[in-house]
Order: sequence, then C-alpha cells, then structure tokens
Amino acid sequence: MRHLKDLSIGAVIGAANIIPGVSGGTMALIMGVYEKLLTILSSISFASIKAFLGVFRFNEKGKQQFIAEFKRLEGFFLIKIMVGAIVAILLLASLMTFLLQKHHDPTYGFFFGLVLLSAVYPYKLIRRINPLVVVVMLIGLGSVFAISNSVSNQTLIDKAKQKLQLKAEKTANAGKKENTTKTTSSMKATLPTSTSAAEKSMLYIFILGVVAITAMVLPGVSGSFLLLLLGGYFEILEAIATRDLSLLSIFGVGCLVGLLLSSRLIHFLLNRWHDATMSFLLGLVIGSLWMIWPFKHSMLIGDQVIYLNNKLPTSLGSGEMLTLLTTTAGILTIVAFLWIEKKKP
Repeated sequence: MRHLKDLSIGAVIGAANIIPGVSGGTMALIMGVYEKLLTILSSISFASIKAFLGVFRFNEKGKQQFIAEFKRLEGFFLIKIMVGAIVAILLLASLMTFLLQKHHDPTYGFFFGLVLLSAVYPYKLIRRINPLVVVVMLIGLGSVFAISNSVSNQTLIDKAKQKLQLKAEKTANAGKKENTTKTTSSMKATLPTSTSAAEKSMLYIFILGVVAITAMVLPGVSGSFLLLLLGGYFEILEAIATRDLSLLSIFGVGCLVGLLLSSRLIHFLLNRWHDATMSFLLGLVIGSLWMIWPFKHSMLIGDQVIYLNNKLPTSLGSGEMLTLLTTTAGILTIVAFLWIEKKKP
C-alpha cells in the first residue's frame, strides 16, 4: 500500500509538471513530501555519485558503499516518486495536449480547485506569524503575478502567427523535390552553419531544462508556463510524445543540474529562515491562482485557440457549469487529503 501511495504521489507531481500554470512543487507540498524531497535532493553530493559508481568495481567494498548511500538517500522512496512521475508524463503528454486544446476551462478548473485549498499546507507549516512573514508572502504573490503578466496578449498572438507561418512553410517545403546534386552542394556549403545551429539548439534545450526544473521545485511557479514563455513548451511536449531521446537526454541533463542546485538553495533557506521561506512559498501558491484561472479571453489563429488574459464568465452555460463542477472536484480532492491527514496518528 505504501509503495502504491508513493507511486501515486509521483504520478500527481509528474502530471502537474506538464500543465502550464500548475506547479509540481505545489503538488509535492499538498502531498506532504515537499520538505522530505528537498532534504534528500540537497544531500546528494559528489561522494554520493562516487558511491553509486563504486558498484561497478564489482567488489565488496564498492557494494557496501553503494548500499549505505542508497539507504541514506532513501533510494527506494526517490525511485518510486521518479517512476510515478515519468510514467505519468509519458502517458499523459498526448492526453494533456488534447485536454488543454479541446477542454481548456474544465482542465484548468480542476487544478484551480486543487491549488485553491492547497494554500492550507504551507500556511500550517509557518510556526509564527509576524509582519516580516506577511511582507515576504506578499513578495511571493507579487512575483507570480509579475511573471504571469510579463507577456502581453499581442506577444502571444504574434508567437502563434509565427508558429502558424512556420508550419505552413514546412508543409510547402515538404512537397517539393530537390535535385540531388543541388542538395549535396547545398549541404556542403551550409555544413558549418548547421553545426553551429545544432550546438546552439543543444545549449538552448539544456537551459530550458535548468529553468523548467528550478521553477517546478518552487510551489506556485509553473515550469511548464515558463517553457511556454520561452517558446519551448510544445517542442518538449512533442519530444515526449514522439520519444525523441536525443532531445530529451539534453533536456534531462539540464533538469538534473537545475534540480541539484535549486534544491540545495531552497533547503538552505528553509533551515536558515524557515517561516520567511515558507511564507514566500505560500505567496507563490496563492499567486498561482491568477495564472490558472480557468476562464480566459481567447482567439482562433489558424486551427489553434490562443488563450489570453483572465475574464469573468458572462453566463452559466454547459461549459461554465462543467468547469465549476471540475473546480469543485479539485476542492473535494484536497478536502479528502486533509481528512486523511487528520486521521493519521
């Protein structure tokens, strides 16, 4: 039962990480494993890597070092969380693309309901409320609000139009047959440029991994949303759906580097200034409600719907009622978690 619970927690964190506006860190906080994960991840060092590699020496000393380090880092717990998250991402990448494109409001409504009540968790972990705690919480809230409004509606529209134009050009070029000699000559002439572009693309994907995972570690800050702002969200999602291992490997290395660095920093802050750090995280969670508000203005560009700034629904049609229903489902999910937590000895 415990193994299934850890796998489920990992799956929820993984699912949250592929939805723009929803934070995997928030889900980890809701599930009660946030600080535990931070403690474990911040404990990983070069000695840990050396111990893990020591198992390939195929001797008793190497084996003992590996087992000791694996136990110290609660390896089985980490593996279950990672397996749950990876399986959820692989299974839900295509489904989430479909839900976000075809059922945007109800999907966001469910996660809005989850996050709405999840603010209870970081609030309960603040030991003492004082003016500093309140100010830091407002800073966290303002940070998310600033990030969510950092891109104008016109910028989102322009990006969608550029994407549509590139797609049209790609389709047109695919239908043309080029002369073999001309192609060979062209490849020779542009080889240095292509290599440079490939290197730049690799660095760009690596940076996307660092930025995304760092944001995902913070409750309330969506790594997927930042990927969307940086123009790499659908590229990564497509790579997951098509199993593009070369691109995903580079992205994964970036995620690993970002995860080890950011977890150390946040763990240090929690140890040094616990209440202030937790209140900042509370501000991030509350601020994220603005980002995942389900009702938004939209515009159709080509065959793609672009979602813009927030709005209040002007009527209660079937779509609005379904969104309110999924929001209620999200709230009831957290109520159930709170009830289960209260029942724990």
